[in-house]
Amino acid sequence: MANHKIDVIITRVNTTSVRNILQNRLLIAATIFVFGCNKNVPADPMCRTNIVYTQTKPSVAACLIKSNVQLLVIKNHGDDGWDLPTHKQQTSTSAQCTAHRAVWKSTGLNVEVGKLLFTAPNKTQYFACKLTDDYSRQLQRFPVPSWAKRKTSNIALVDPFDTQQHHWVDDINLIDVRKAFNQLE
Repeated sequence: MANHKIDVIITRVNTTSVRNILQNRLLIAATIFVFGCNKNVPADPMCRTNIVYTQTKPSVAACLIKSNVQLLVIKNHGDDGWDLPTHKQQTSTSAQCTAHRAVWKSTGLNVEVGKLLFTAPNKTQYFACKLTDDYSRQLQRFPVPSWAKRKTSNIALVDPFDTQQHHWVDDINLIDVRKAFNQLE
């Protein structure tokens, strides 16, 4: 047999590069864990208003939604009574679009905001809002979307004439809600 010379190159492993690789992998895993488990609200859908009604100035706003001859209501964590989807005033957004956002963020429903029904003494504007898809109109029970579970504990349909004032949160005037409910289509 002929003598063959085999060159073996032995490289010394740099411990700092191994440490950097492990740190990078750990950082990637942590990033995936933090952002992969995030329950952010999906982007707001485009504000949908009935073009017949003019835009209002920014204000706290709420929606009254009639479905199956009942009123869609929510219950927030820490509240004993029913409430309507309401959102705080947005500086550069009309009250209609604020009402639209209120419904989206608390229920996940994409409604069409219609006419102004009334303005409460605390300056909250209440609008007639419609469910615009057949699926939502057929629901009797509404699941709370994952992004709304921090605030909203329940979404339900109630007959406002079968409730009493003590069934509602303090800032809701049941008489005004009943009058407005009668105006809904």
